[in-house]
Order: sequence, then C-alpha cells, then structure tokens
Amino acid sequence: MNQARSFASLLIGFIVFGVVLWIARTVHQELKDAGFAQTVLIGTAGWATGWLVGFLIAPSTSQEIKKFSQAASTISAFLMGFTVAKLEPSLTPLFADGRLINEPIYGIRLMIL
Repeated sequence: MNQARSFASLLIGFIVFGVVLWIARTVHQELKDAGFAQTVLIGTAGWATGWLVGFLIAPSTSQEIKKFSQAASTISAFLMGFTVAKLEPSLTPLFADGRLINEPIYGIRLMIL
C-alpha cells in the first residue's frame, strides 16, 4: 500500500469520526448527556467493525478477486440471513407499542450504526 493511500484512509477515518461526533452532538444537544457517550460509542463500534470486516474480506490478488466474486454472493446471503435471524428477537422490543416512534433516539442510533 502506498503512502498516499494510507494517508487518505487515515483522513477519511477522522472525517467519519467527526461526522459521528457531530450527529451525536446535534441529537443530544449537551455533551454531559449520558446518551451522547452511548451514541458515540455505538457509532464508533459500528465504524470500527465495518472497517475490520472490509479489511479482512477484501481481495488483494487477481486470483483472490476471481474466487471472491464467485463466493461473495453465497456468503453474503448466508450471513445476512443468519444475522437477521439472530437480531430479530433483540429488535422486536424496539418496534413493540410504537417505542421506536415515541423515542426517536433508537432510530438515530440505528442509522448511525
């Protein structure tokens, strides 16, 4: 990886973190609010997890690119189905009794993630 690409990646990372902070500050209005720290933590965890997954599955050689393109659709379909099945019991209380609509912070945090 060349130096310019590394610098660009680092710069984009700082920009994404700044956007997460800005969204959390806009939503919570006060830095002392306990929800501010939780929103920043959730956003940062989602950002870091996405970066790690992308780094681990990105092909680097032409041979890997060919193999990856063939298997990517099957693997992604399986993982999405598995993830939705595992998350469904956890997400059900958010939608019960209009809780997501009555407390929009949950929707905002889900969008940040």
